[in-house]
Amino acid sequence: MRFFSFAILPFSLAVLAAAGPVDKRASFTLQNGKDAQALNAKFASLSANSPCNSGEVACVGGAFAQCANGKFVMTPCAGGLTCVALPLVNSPGTSVTCDTEQDAADRIARTGASGGIRGRDLGARASFTLQNGKDAQALNRKFQSLNANSPCQEGENACVNGGFAQCVGGKFVITPCNTGLTCMALPLVLSPGTSLVCDTQADAQARIAATGASGGLFGRSESELEARAAKAPAACKAKKREDFTERSEEAALVRRIAQSDLPAVANSWAQLCRASGGDITTGDPCDQLGPIGGINALLANADPCAQQDIADSMIDFAKSKGVKNKDALIKNAIAYRRHARNALNINGVTPSTPFCQKAPRNPELKGVVNAQLDGVDPGLFGAPNIAIFPFGQSGSCPFGKKANVKTCSCE
Repeated sequence: MRFFSFAILPFSLAVLAAAGPVDKRASFTLQNGKDAQALNAKFASLSANSPCNSGEVACVGGAFAQCANGKFVMTPCAGGLTCVALPLVNSPGTSVTCDTEQDAADRIARTGASGGIRGRDLGARASFTLQNGKDAQALNRKFQSLNANSPCQEGENACVNGGFAQCVGGKFVITPCNTGLTCMALPLVLSPGTSLVCDTQADAQARIAATGASGGLFGRSESELEARAAKAPAACKAKKREDFTERSEEAALVRRIAQSDLPAVANSWAQLCRASGGDITTGDPCDQLGPIGGINALLANADPCAQQDIADSMIDFAKSKGVKNKDALIKNAIAYRRHARNALNINGVTPSTPFCQKAPRNPELKGVVNAQLDGVDPGLFGAPNIAIFPFGQSGSCPFGKKANVKTCSCE
């Protein structure tokens, strides 16, 4: 059954990629759109226990389903996709495939059929829509409290430290999202429930808001945000970020502007690494510590100590046998450690990124900490996967320093 599913999906995706805007609609185009809408409306009423005819294909709970022996056998779509009926472009008919909801809606709209994916008024929400939004918010709140060492049940899926996590052997195995994306729970549109996908924060907020659920990704009310802001020490309100964060004039890779320099930061390490003369095959340190792990550790949803761990691994490699540019590699690692991490707006607040609370392995990194981006709130700390907390709590000062809430400084 899985062989059939994987054989059909690439073909469907190839059709989708080839489909372009329809300038002159064929005689069957509008009807194809209406037929796709009718199928999607039908699929919304199906469940795993719905009766079916052998060989019938459908979408059930967002998954691709085929009927075998009078029962649907389902194959989940890949992350971020859902099963939908789409209108064919070059001939009469429809196809059932995995696609994004936005692309499906666009393709149906281009046929001239109005009313979205299921042919109904987009303003009329389904009975489950609002609950889906609230359920997604509840999951996102839960995920904030999880880390790589959190206990879990076999097969459980979650978002941990911004990555997609699955429980294996009682422990979460985390797959990082691509650059600029973070794992989060989103409401389904065509049926009750939620899905875990890698998405941008802005798109996720828009999808949850479209359900009618208020409070953004986590369901926090504006009054709660105001209460959080009120807890920030008064001294932090007038504190300039330049006075609050340790910096070095030698930190050439630190830019206090937009984070457009992240590729340059990663490539600077990779180039030095490949020219090192050391063993670049073991653990692939050039890419894993640069363009892959190095950038991921600078994202807002990364673990607060991920950046330091990468810098430590860079120095470990610099000190390994056969390396001929040790000093340049260590200098690059220190500059990387000082680089600011991304900071995202969370329900109207752009908090500072929490500091790592453990000592580095290498003495070269002692006392070296990440900068904070200009414009972040010096009195509030947090991330998409870490609940916002006020200056003075653990994580608001670098390891080994104490917070002075009267002066909003670390001593």
